[in-house]
Amino acid sequence: MNTTDDTPATPESTGMDRNRKIILGLAVALVLVAAAMYGWKIAAVAAQEERYAQAEAQHAQARIQLVEQARQLDASRSEAGLRLFSTPLAWVIRREVMAANLDQVDQYFSDLVQMEGFQAAVLANPDGKIVVASDRKQLAVPFSSLYPAEYLQAGDIRIEHTANAGLRAVIPILGLKQHLGTLVLEYTPPAFTLN
Repeated sequence: MNTTDDTPATPESTGMDRNRKIILGLAVALVLVAAAMYGWKIAAVAAQEERYAQAEAQHAQARIQLVEQARQLDASRSEAGLRLFSTPLAWVIRREVMAANLDQVDQYFSDLVQMEGFQAAVLANPDGKIVVASDRKQLAVPFSSLYPAEYLQAGDIRIEHTANAGLRAVIPILGLKQHLGTLVLEYTPPAFTLN
């Protein structure tokens, strides 16, 4: 008796092998599809994160620009407000200087520097002598040691920027036909904040 397995394959065994191959092929295809979907998902998430990072960077840049614009607008409003304040102040000081009432000017300066933002007020005559100052120590020094001498010839109100975001108003005190003096105000606007 020969025990070799030379028996032909039955249709059942061939069908089972073919089913196994189909199932194995489907399993491999399913794994490949799952791997492709996973790779696509990772790529999509990475692309979305990149778009989000770009949008966030654009938003941050836009915010910086808006804050800078708001800061500049606030600074220009402070400057315009000081300019508007300077005109009626010049009228009041002119009236008191023409009446030789420097004690009243001194009282104005004392009250003025108690207001928020105002640091100093100095009134000099056309010769450069300080006649009234919010800081009494400045009465003993010449005007040109504190400020440029050209301020004494100013014909119009001038607002200048100083260190630490401060403002300086140079206000000529003009009589009907003569230059009566020069008023200099040192002002520090309130710090800019976004609310």
